[in-house]
Amino acid sequence: MQKFVFAYKTAEKLVNDVIKPGLCSGCGACIGYCPYIKSYGERVGVVHNCKQSEGTCYRICPRTETDYDHLRKETFGDVESEPVFGNFNKMYFARSCDESVRDRGQYGGVVTAMSIFALQTGVIDCALMTGGNFTAAKPFIASSTGEMLACTGSKYTASPSLSLYQDAVKEGFQNIGVVGRPCQCTAARKMQQVTEIKGERISLIIGLFCMGSFSPDFYKFVKSKGLDEYEKMDIPGDVKFKKDSKEMILPYDEVRKYIRDSCSICFDPLSELADLSVGSTEYDYGWNTLIIRTSKGASLAQDAVSSGIIEVKDYPIDRLPLLGKAVFNKKKRVLERRDAVYLEISDRERKYFLTDGGGV
Repeated sequence: MQKFVFAYKTAEKLVNDVIKPGLCSGCGACIGYCPYIKSYGERVGVVHNCKQSEGTCYRICPRTETDYDHLRKETFGDVESEPVFGNFNKMYFARSCDESVRDRGQYGGVVTAMSIFALQTGVIDCALMTGGNFTAAKPFIASSTGEMLACTGSKYTASPSLSLYQDAVKEGFQNIGVVGRPCQCTAARKMQQVTEIKGERISLIIGLFCMGSFSPDFYKFVKSKGLDEYEKMDIPGDVKFKKDSKEMILPYDEVRKYIRDSCSICFDPLSELADLSVGSTEYDYGWNTLIIRTSKGASLAQDAVSSGIIEVKDYPIDRLPLLGKAVFNKKKRVLERRDAVYLEISDRERKYFLTDGGGV
């Protein structure tokens, strides 16, 4: 007799479709709702199949079927998406007006400044962030200015900060902010649609630019090189480690092998589903690139400028093609892969990158 296997979206299917093929991004979204899904460091595992036919874990994972057109419509309304940069209102160079925040943060300190401002103005009452440092990153619920300041600086690793969402809900937070990588922004938008987990409590998403995060093996590499004594890491091309006036530089090719395999199928390096997207300028390292995407992000940014929290200046027109080319090529590479099966985008968008060339 033929055995029929139903395509239930169980934890076992999450294992077969995402974890075993190495597609898990380590976002942490699946952790906290099911007692059978655990994380160890930045690795996720399923210890028992719960047999749920429509598991929340599968539904909110950014590497299971993801209908980008639907998520864009839910986030931005009925507007046509710009294929390379995604929907956005304005793009700026920006930095914190507080020099101490800039010194502690990455580049212009905009993520920290905007997170603190959102907290102080009641837009959020906590934020899921990444604490620790680049040798020991860890998820953290930040609900005070001091706690947010303790989370400053890019870690470049896949801390599963969304794993603490259910903890934040249980602690009674009503307006939860998410600061995370593009995969985490996608997961957060999926979570907002799941009332069973109170996903509507996600009130603000600040997304980071990300061309790839390091695997846990990177920590071992850093320690083997004696680099764990440094306080800050940056990747302006090669990899730079700093502590006070002391500096160490490694060729990027030496660390490239530690980029997580799952990052190679990420279609969204600019956190297109965030309210605000923030990254480096790769030009002026005292400033961030700030992309304002939603009306909520625009309102928050405008208030932050008016209140002297951040300052902005026009994004240099000659830099835009450089950013566009990098993003276009990244998306094209992903669409050329046969294993990027989670992607659900229109034929028109797919054709733009694979056939038309978009003029890039």
